Amino acid sequence: MWQVVGWVCGLAAMSCGSVPDISVIQSAYEREASAGSKLHDAGLEVLQAKCHEAGGDRFLCETTFMSKGDPNERLYFDIVAVARKGDGWELKSGLCKR
Repeated sequence: MWQVVGWVCGLAAMSCGSVPDISVIQSAYEREASAGSKLHDAGLEVLQAKCHEAGGDRFLCETTFMSKGDPNERLYFDIVAVARKGDGWELKSGLCKR
């Protein structure tokens, strides 16, 4: 069965691996806080993410986010780089990784 899935993915020239989503980016961001990043906003919430392969297990993601502490609820935008690390994901740049 999995051979058929691999063949179909190759035939269609698409990646069948998982693509990061909002929860992946949010979790990677929160792990940066636990690593002691001074740029971390405890109220940051990723609202949208559209990710594109950047080679290997690296992705660039167009993100929309806000800070829950902002009374004006402004939306912010950033390009976030994430990469697969073991069984999880690591934030490489964007958001608090400046």
